[in-house]
Amino acid sequence: MKIKKFLLVVAALLLTGAVLGDENKETWGPDIGSDLPDLAVKDTEGKDRTVDDLRGENKGLLIFFIKSSDW
Repeated sequence: MKIKKFLLVVAALLLTGAVLGDENKETWGPDIGSDLPDLAVKDTEGKDRTVDDLRGENKGLLIFFIKSSDW
């Protein structure tokens, strides 16, 4: 009986998380396939790097935008 209650609570939490997580998906992050703004940042050696530098000859670049925790 305890196992059934536990599984019911876990299922309810997972369902609640899925519903609430889907609520904000439209408002977070850039659109898929959108162009990056022109920006330049310094690499670990202190050199300025642009998005075009990172793309290289093949013009392919994959950047992950990750929502981080506040440490």
